[in-house]
Amino acid sequence: IHAETAAYGQFATEAARVHGLDPKRATFLGYSNGANVVSSLMLLHPGVVRQAALLRAMPVLDMSPMTDLGGTRVLIVAGAADQTYGPFAPALVTLFSERHAEVDARIIASGHEFGDADAAIVRRWLAAPAQVA
Repeated sequence: IHAETAAYGQFATEAARVHGLDPKRATFLGYSNGANVVSSLMLLHPGVVRQAALLRAMPVLDMSPMTDLGGTRVLIVAGAADQTYGPFAPALVTLFSERHAEVDARIIASGHEFGDADAAIVRRWLAAPAQVA
């Protein structure tokens, strides 16, 4: 995961530069393993991702550095019936909270699948003003 995360971080940074995007205004959306890569990028390379919506994510790093994620906004949406990832969602919330990220954690009546409830939650979260400085 470390090599994949580093490559993704380089790609995101270069894509922002080439296309004239402001990384501080970008939102990363990840589902399942995509969310795991985004969360790992946030933990291993702080500052690349400032805002992310992580759907059906779980911690995947054996050791997570105690990086300061102050100024980072994270939405974590878990499925109540997701037997694979759901049980690990609280640990991911703790990882980000301990690192000073602004965390909005939700559990919805769903399994591992993505659905209309996820889209509605992400839409409202994106429309809400950030609470971080």
